[in-house]
Amino acid sequence: MRRRFVEAIPSDKKLHSTSVAVQTVERIKRIYHEEGLLKNCMSDERYKERQKIIKPLIDEFFAWLETLPVSGKNKLAEAIGYAINEKSYLYTFLENGNAPIDNNRAENAIRPFAVGRKNWLFSNTPRGAECSAALYSIVSTAHANCLDAEKYLTELFRQPSGTIIMPWREEKKNEIS
Repeated sequence: MRRRFVEAIPSDKKLHSTSVAVQTVERIKRIYHEEGLLKNCMSDERYKERQKIIKPLIDEFFAWLETLPVSGKNKLAEAIGYAINEKSYLYTFLENGNAPIDNNRAENAIRPFAVGRKNWLFSNTPRGAECSAALYSIVSTAHANCLDAEKYLTELFRQPSGTIIMPWREEKKNEIS
């Protein structure tokens, strides 16, 4: 949601002092600041603090957004419309102290795949594309399990053909990482 408001910020810095997009980003920063203060809390404490501190900020944020006059098809109107339409989903993290405030980790995890997908269009054969995808999956799994992917692949390719060393095996994890 924040990205849409950032994209709606006017390029002319003289307009920033009155820009609703800038004001919105500042409100979102405050919410993230408060959430950041809770990063070392246990789940149940984070849940309670979110209810006490962050939920009122979000309630105030949406109450303010809903008072803004929205018209036209500009980036700001689209950002406001998107935020209001997604309101129930944006509150979800308040229900569980373990839930992250955003999906940045998930987006960062799939970004290399999205970039790679463009490159796979140029694989010479469907089999080549399948092999690239399989290799990408193995490397991603190794990364997700805190393994050095290069060391993992080196160890994997040193084994006799047909040997399977899954990237999450504990005994290999200690040797390869």
